[in-house]
Amino acid sequence: MNAGRTVLENVKILYGRDFSLVEGYIAFEQGLIVEVGRGSFQGEVEKRLNGRGLLAIPGLINAHTHLGDSAAKELALGLTLKEAVAPPDGLKHRLLRSLKAETLTRWMEETLRDMAATGTTCFADFRENGVQGITLLGEALKKVRIEGLILARPSSPEKVKDELESLAEVADGIGIGSLSQYSDQALSLIAERLKGFKLLAAHAAEASSGEVERAVKRLRADLLVHLTNAEDWELEMAAEAGVGVAVCPRSNATLGVGLPNVKRMVELGLKVGLGTDNVMVCQPDMFREMEFTSRVLRLKYGPSYPPPEQVFKMATLWGAEALKLGDRLGSLEEGKQADVVLLDVEASNVAPIHNLMASLIHRVRAENVMLVLVRGEVAYSRLPPEAWKLKP
Repeated sequence: MNAGRTVLENVKILYGRDFSLVEGYIAFEQGLIVEVGRGSFQGEVEKRLNGRGLLAIPGLINAHTHLGDSAAKELALGLTLKEAVAPPDGLKHRLLRSLKAETLTRWMEETLRDMAATGTTCFADFRENGVQGITLLGEALKKVRIEGLILARPSSPEKVKDELESLAEVADGIGIGSLSQYSDQALSLIAERLKGFKLLAAHAAEASSGEVERAVKRLRADLLVHLTNAEDWELEMAAEAGVGVAVCPRSNATLGVGLPNVKRMVELGLKVGLGTDNVMVCQPDMFREMEFTSRVLRLKYGPSYPPPEQVFKMATLWGAEALKLGDRLGSLEEGKQADVVLLDVEASNVAPIHNLMASLIHRVRAENVMLVLVRGEVAYSRLPPEAWKLKP
């Protein structure tokens, strides 16, 4: 018997980096996928799960969030980008200063639960308020099985030198909110101290062009968020630097700042992930983000673009690669983390399926998510207990 091994069997699987459809099983242990095969699994294991009628997809990657304003849902509706989120006195920042720590933590925790229930297994969050902001999200993460990549920022741009070391000790990287608030010297200091062992990220060209060059040359960013109004030469510069990108079409549309040129980004070879941005603007449901992205880009480019497979990659493999996590997340294959989402694709809102990828991004809803595993452990489940078979 393979002690500690679990097998999901009788299941359809989107396997590997090309998401080929396999009917068979996934075996995992110690949080990692050890075997994906066709047909039936031979041998005894610790636990079995009958996935008949279900489809296994990789856990969804939300490449950009702001969870701190989870208590402010829809308060920003009708506001401009500056009025809603610009530091230091945008609505978001006034709210963060006014609410108690326990209130902020409570609503972040509720948002994390909703993310897990809608198939997200990993997210990258831009954390405000220095070490305190990291601590609050850390408390919320203790209550929900989901992986968070915490990208912090100094409590104020003037405190970069004083706070950088303490931030590096507790955060996964740096997430700059507004490049215009930081001097070239401050950005270069961050790059000098942290490049190569912490992820460096920044918002860029969300409302206007002209920021990418500083992000690439001064911050030496690994990840740029939005690029909604980036000019072509800026996209070329980002591609040449090998920078990852996170686009947030629903948020950009709601705040009226335009739509990113995703087609050009992909043509240039940029790894483009998908994010949901501020919770006060958009609920972090990646199925809703995929559907909106697919439909609104067809409005922008015409009905033949983007291919459904590309949108799905933005929410999985490309998102993981943009965050420098592609070696362990973003696809179901041996050696990668057992982050698995089981979907009921025989439900009336999905079936009959004529184009599987199109159905995934246009038809699947939260209620089709039946099971979410993070590192092989249950993060969310709607399956009945009898679906699991334990060893005798």
